[in-house]
Amino acid sequence: MATRNDFHKLIIGRSERLNFVDFHIHGVPAKVDTGAYRSAIHASDITEHDGEVSFTVLGNHPVCGNMAQRLSTREFSKVVVANSFGHEEERYDVKFRVKLGPKIFKAKFTLADRSKKIYPILLGRTMLNRRFLIDTNESAVDRIQLKKEYGIDFPNDEEEGRE
Repeated sequence: MATRNDFHKLIIGRSERLNFVDFHIHGVPAKVDTGAYRSAIHASDITEHDGEVSFTVLGNHPVCGNMAQRLSTREFSKVVVANSFGHEEERYDVKFRVKLGPKIFKAKFTLADRSKKIYPILLGRTMLNRRFLIDTNESAVDRIQLKKEYGIDFPNDEEEGRE
């Protein structure tokens, strides 16, 4: 049931395009997943040294590899994340200033290997709560079109059939 506060929330679809304000990365396809607690971004070459974590976001991802940037931060934590199959792994959790629709805000993302997933970003509940309502009938990004446009044919796409 909708509440009075819900009328001030932006309605988004099951997939959207996300901008990273401070890094001039725009239009990254992101899958909305209300079953996921945390958000995740495709990252590789992750290293930690002297209290700083360095990583490449979007590098070698079939959809957004050309948007890759090497970043580093001293503001991070480590979290244990369980995927939908129950497999747990420790990941770095970092914060970015993002724009989704007209809203600009800071959000945490775990650094994950999403190279075998169509969407390089997964938007979880901690980012969505108190900001957005989700209309699963809507989508700003068409998964099938992405696969065609970038020639993606993952034999074991874990997200297939779960969009």
